[in-house]
Amino acid sequence: MSGNIDRRGFLRAGAAALGGSVLTYAIGANAAGNSPAKPDAAGFTGPSGSPVRGGTLVFSDTDTVASWQNQRLGTYSSGNLTAPTNVLLLYFDPYRKIFQPWVAEQWGKNPENTRFWFKIRKGITFSDGTALTPQVVAKNIEQFGRGNEKLRIPVHPQIARGYERVEVDGDTVTVILNKPNQQFLRDVTRSNSAIVGEKKLALSLEEAGLPQNHVGAGPFVLQSYVPGQGATLVRRVGYNWAPGGSPNQGEAYLDKIIWQVLPEIGLRTGALISGQVDVARGIQPADEAAIIEQGFQLLAYRPPLGTSNFAALRVNNEFTKDLRVRQALVLGIDRVGLSRDALTPRYPPPISILNADNPNAVDLSAEFAYNPDKARDLLEQAGWTRGADGVRGKDGKRLQLSVPQSSQQVALGPAWEYIAQQWRKELGIVLDVRNDPSFAAKANQDVNIPIIVNRTSIISLGQFFADTGNTTLLASPPELVALYQRELEAEDDAAFRQVQIEQQKALLKGAYVIAYFEEAQTFGAAPNVHLTFQAQTYPDFYNAWKKA
Repeated sequence: MSGNIDRRGFLRAGAAALGGSVLTYAIGANAAGNSPAKPDAAGFTGPSGSPVRGGTLVFSDTDTVASWQNQRLGTYSSGNLTAPTNVLLLYFDPYRKIFQPWVAEQWGKNPENTRFWFKIRKGITFSDGTALTPQVVAKNIEQFGRGNEKLRIPVHPQIARGYERVEVDGDTVTVILNKPNQQFLRDVTRSNSAIVGEKKLALSLEEAGLPQNHVGAGPFVLQSYVPGQGATLVRRVGYNWAPGGSPNQGEAYLDKIIWQVLPEIGLRTGALISGQVDVARGIQPADEAAIIEQGFQLLAYRPPLGTSNFAALRVNNEFTKDLRVRQALVLGIDRVGLSRDALTPRYPPPISILNADNPNAVDLSAEFAYNPDKARDLLEQAGWTRGADGVRGKDGKRLQLSVPQSSQQVALGPAWEYIAQQWRKELGIVLDVRNDPSFAAKANQDVNIPIIVNRTSIISLGQFFADTGNTTLLASPPELVALYQRELEAEDDAAFRQVQIEQQKALLKGAYVIAYFEEAQTFGAAPNVHLTFQAQTYPDFYNAWKKA
């Protein structure tokens, strides 16, 4: 199978495969419901039996990767590409929903969540042949916690919270914080927490971002890279330090991964069906039926520790600062109709801001169910009345809002088109949906943009909605700040769950967020590909294999 992408060929193949027909949703036996943290196999289950060693997997992704430096891994695609080349202190097993040993063979913490220790496994080496030692781990954590001003390396956005120092005693590395962080163990399982070699740690931000300078210890190594187009990863010979609980404990099954960038949404289905790629990330809802009808796998994977897709409402924006307006927006979306008419069963209505597979999720759906009559009453109470054109106005201003969305998040386009039409017709609100990367970047810091869309995995609700400098609300409401402090201080999982339940209720009571559909990463895969996923919804290429 060729690793070169010919977009004109994709267009021809895609048109032939789809045949120009009007597609209807074809739902397989397991399409509407998937077990927690497992792929949703709609229409095809993939190969069974013992894993097969060897072969090349061609993977189509949606975005280029601008940097390989940990603190600059800002996109989902960057995790897809770099994760197979890296190792982490701990692995979060998405199927068992427990921590597993990886670089650290043992670990622990104090009840105050200010002291975390890790016993480092022996025998791990980096791709340049150097040993992964406790001292190297400590240097990684020090750079995470403090950054490096001389090298222009920023701090790690999660691990730096309360970071004071790191100590090494024999095989044990201890991280000491000056304030609690209950999420620290989860933070070291993030894709941007990879332990890298000393040579990379010594590089500037720009140099460390170059793929050819990457020094990781994962089951694959970079063989080649073409900026803006793709990369080739090859199996690392001698790799035998897999996470605990991994089905594979030796070298990767695959010989090679060809990672290709194909940003054109509509072409990815054609690429898969025509055999030019084995796995395509980001199958748009309109193409799901074609995937199933052609006998391919449609894998919709939901994050086990993540959120639903949500929109944050800025409390300091001139339009959404009024609680009644925010409440009206929350109540003014028919989520059942959204999933049915604009999306597919792979994106069901949410039960909360937390994804339904998240063990801390609590079902609050009845409290934000579609209620256009109440939404209209709230807008009237807030002084927004309909004009002759049906659009609400107040003090000479129209109720016109804007929201950024990315074409690479395939469900967002049809979802927000549906919401915009519903708000215009039922509520008299004009919504400007902006598919513009520069506008999306601006939205992170501009309070004049009232709505921002998001989703996240390995979630701290406090960090997203209360932490100083958060880009979600661009504010820190006092009740959310208090809950965030309790979240960081929670002594155990039970206490953390209780706080997250209260956070979910507080976010709804204050109408700070709109949860509008369950998050899922949707992949198309060839029938001969066996593929599972990691906690942050990245494909687990280490355990992937192809049936000959």
